Amino acid sequence: MESSSFIDTLLELGIIAKSQLERAVNYQWEKGGKLEESLVRLGLFNEDTLFTFLSRKFDYYAVDLKELKIDAETLKLIPYWLAKRFLVIPVKQVNTTLAVVMMNPLDREAMTQLKKSTYYDVVPFIAKKSEIEAFVRTNYTSDAVDKEIDKVTPIPAKLSGVPPFLMKYTFDSFITGKCNDFAYSAAIGVARSYSDDTNPLFIYSEVGLGKTHLLVAIWNYILEHEQPRQVIFASSEKFINAIQEAIEAHKIKEFRTQYSNIDVLLIDDIGLIAGDEVSQQHLFHIFNDLFQNGKQIVVSSDRPPKELPTLSARLRSRFEGGLIVRIDPPDLETRIAILKFKAKEINIPDEIIHLIAEQVGGSVRELEGVLKEIIAFSKYKKEPPSKITVEEMLLRRSVIRPYHG
Repeated sequence: MESSSFIDTLLELGIIAKSQLERAVNYQWEKGGKLEESLVRLGLFNEDTLFTFLSRKFDYYAVDLKELKIDAETLKLIPYWLAKRFLVIPVKQVNTTLAVVMMNPLDREAMTQLKKSTYYDVVPFIAKKSEIEAFVRTNYTSDAVDKEIDKVTPIPAKLSGVPPFLMKYTFDSFITGKCNDFAYSAAIGVARSYSDDTNPLFIYSEVGLGKTHLLVAIWNYILEHEQPRQVIFASSEKFINAIQEAIEAHKIKEFRTQYSNIDVLLIDDIGLIAGDEVSQQHLFHIFNDLFQNGKQIVVSSDRPPKELPTLSARLRSRFEGGLIVRIDPPDLETRIAILKFKAKEINIPDEIIHLIAEQVGGSVRELEGVLKEIIAFSKYKKEPPSKITVEEMLLRRSVIRPYHG
């Protein structure tokens, strides 16, 4: 079903009557597909009407696909099954933003799948359905893209799925202390070589303490040192979507072969896979193939295996048979070290560093957030922040609680 905002707007603007919409919804439930397709099939809503509706009422910018030249590497940012099913085309990627052309940006399911399948902030443009279908049919069957879709060979490290904005995560930029030194040592040991003692490696902690940082650091280390090891990094969302894509394309065997032929599998946030029975089944078989052939598995989670209620018993048993390490919230000394490292390119007095470290506990991400605000203040105000200014920032973030004596 489409977004309620899409349906409500159709009614509010008088584009179709309620009885017509109900008829289309019932047709959609019977025949499947998308609501706008049902509207078109029933003669209630043509592609020109939808195009005009989106461009005029919602100010979505329309583009001419005939004028766009999109290379094969850009097309790979959105998998073929998603492009075909939701009629969406990747146009350009800049830093963490991905511009796309799609038929209907108000389609909630399409936008959700886009966010799950990419790490990018999606900026949508629109084009007519027939134009997008023709583009997908022509360009996604070109030799370069077709070979990528059908490829069964192991994925090289540089194609393993780490988004560009996570590339900064290395072992050198990971600040250690009593809270995380065991997890750090285990992770760098895995990156350097395989060991039965650390396979599988299960890293867990609360949000924002460095789990993803360590997984990406492993990937970066293997790539930077040009080790002859094939490695895949995948978030749970990526893994689940890859399985869905393989099932829909009738290529689940190829999918399993591709994953089972690698040397290192890194999965970030296993908790989401734990909630998907189909994904767990395939992960279990991939796990066994890798483990039995002396290949490394590393996963992260916000909880240990025994506290993941939807994790299957056989997967829980596999993880508990390996090394489980916990990252604790950083102590004061580690918080100071983190702040000094991240503020090394600007001049922040030790008094300010200690104030933040003393008042902000728990999440490294929260420390970074406060520091970014201070850096922005210095940049735009053209002056270093005072202790009073920083205290006000912390109060706004509800880090420091006012004293009512």
